[in-house]
Amino acid sequence: MLFTSLNFLVFFCVITAIYYILPYRVRWILLLAASLFFYLFSIPVYTIVLVGSILLNYILGIRIDHYDKNAGRKRVMILGIALNLLLLAVFRYANSLPGIISGFHLSQSGDPVMSRIIMPLGISFFTFTNISYLVEIKRKNIPVEKHLGYFACYVSFFPKLIQGPIERPQHFLPQLREKHVFDYNEVTNGIRLMLWGFFKKLVIADQLSGMINAVYDNKLNWQGPLLVVATILYAFQIYMDFSGYIDIARGAAKILGFRLNRNFNSPYLSKSIKEFWARWHITLSQWLRDYIFLPLAYYLSDRMKKEKYAGISTEKYLYSIAITVTFLLCGLWHGAGWNFIAWGGIFAVYLVIGSLTEKPKKRFYRKTGLIAYKTAYTVLQVIITFLLVCFAWIFFRAADLGTAIRIVSHLFSGWGADSMILSLHSLQGIISNQGVTVPESGFVLVLIPCIIFIEYYFRDPASGKSFFNLPLSVRWGAYYLMVFLIFYFGRSETNTFVYFQF
Repeated sequence: MLFTSLNFLVFFCVITAIYYILPYRVRWILLLAASLFFYLFSIPVYTIVLVGSILLNYILGIRIDHYDKNAGRKRVMILGIALNLLLLAVFRYANSLPGIISGFHLSQSGDPVMSRIIMPLGISFFTFTNISYLVEIKRKNIPVEKHLGYFACYVSFFPKLIQGPIERPQHFLPQLREKHVFDYNEVTNGIRLMLWGFFKKLVIADQLSGMINAVYDNKLNWQGPLLVVATILYAFQIYMDFSGYIDIARGAAKILGFRLNRNFNSPYLSKSIKEFWARWHITLSQWLRDYIFLPLAYYLSDRMKKEKYAGISTEKYLYSIAITVTFLLCGLWHGAGWNFIAWGGIFAVYLVIGSLTEKPKKRFYRKTGLIAYKTAYTVLQVIITFLLVCFAWIFFRAADLGTAIRIVSHLFSGWGADSMILSLHSLQGIISNQGVTVPESGFVLVLIPCIIFIEYYFRDPASGKSFFNLPLSVRWGAYYLMVFLIFYFGRSETNTFVYFQF
């Protein structure tokens, strides 16, 4: 059931109405039934996988809590993590494993028909949710959840089930025991957030999708200017698509009285790759940090006794090894293809180089005097970071590693005057083929920096500013404009969300 479908809107309105009528002690039953129905609506048979995963991890959590000594708790936790990863591997990677072994021309999902049959929606997200629960139980950061219904709601809560955010148990489980009363301000805030998510998805992401696909999926259009434009547009498409989903999810949860974590914080305004990953897919970044990067770094630190190796500090080695492993696994989590592994490896290289050159870069900027011009210095950092991220997105978007490499090799072709004019005409043809006019496409492109500005200026808590401080007429004008644009640009059959495949 797509968030952008009429079915979901009807479903959600009915669930919300019943939710606030029911006594709070039995609301979990409604939430669980709604979540299972929501999942049944996609591929019914895979509800068995979700329910089986819930039961398995509920039992494992109780078994971990049964042991007083750390050794016993650790053994059960490792068993639980292994079983969860095995479940993920069987459904997500088994179909693509032969292609991974065979070479570089593996597509993102292997045989697309088989991919749709094999992989349950959201399996990566609820698997990571379950692993988080087991680790936190083992570390004694939370008490074990003995109420099976509450635990099932934690794993399967329908707003976050398919694409996150990946909620920690200490943040979400206590909310199930809170007495949620109908709060007009929270409900209206949730509706606004959902409207904003629909706007980003339907007006921006879906409109960009056709133009990007027409370039990336057509080798005849592989000229440098078109590829650069398509890659930059893809950076915004995937952001508007994924963050739009999260906004809808957070808004729906807010209407029901739940608080889901923010998953994006103006990532394309980051001044470094490290900062980018602190702002992009925040709950996944924190999951990778707490459950892979830090444990691996601590493990290695106990085995590296010297202060320096070959003139480089042990701290740099620890960071480089741990971050490389973390991001290679991050790439593998996104897809069973060499292009995804390369994507993770590219970010690992960025972060390692950034760590090793941190001091030389500061010295360079001081000597050139650029650091004294704070605005220019910040703008330069943001532009460089954005371009590096865009380059990595090529490997994420390409069908396979071989395709990604060929696209990169074409980036520097076709930059002559005649070729650029031809590319411009090709772009106009692509836009026309999408059923929109050039002015309409130009309007959509203008909206992109407007959205980036609005999200930073009005929705960043650190800014101290709020959209709701604007005059009432301005706010309602914005609402009406968004609704109009959603109906004007929205297609009768919207694209699925990009992260549905993960």
